[in-house]
Amino acid sequence: MTPEENRLRVIDLFEEVVNAHDSSAIERFTKSPPIQGTLQALLAGFTDLRFDVTWTVAEGDRVVSFIEMSGTQDGPFLMVQDPTNRPLQASIMLALQLDDDGMVTDSWLGTNFISMLGQLGW
Repeated sequence: MTPEENRLRVIDLFEEVVNAHDSSAIERFTKSPPIQGTLQALLAGFTDLRFDVTWTVAEGDRVVSFIEMSGTQDGPFLMVQDPTNRPLQASIMLALQLDDDGMVTDSWLGTNFISMLGQLGW
């Protein structure tokens, strides 16, 4: 796939899985158990989770996205297992690597987890 096709595929992933809250769609985008688990955990922890993509850059088989994440923690998330029903907002930088079929094979995440946990009262 071209870098532009990869970039559009990643945007589709955010829209169809995260913003549509459709965990059954995950397998259309990745077969990686760690990535699947992360997405499922996010959707379980924040049933109103939203990813607003600020920008994306694609080069070769990698796509980097800057995302404004928001949601209300109403399920387990990281070390906060009991729902706090508190809102969470975070800026995240997410890099994804895709194979020739457009499936996500690897990921790298950059965010301030301390700030996120603090917003949840941890």
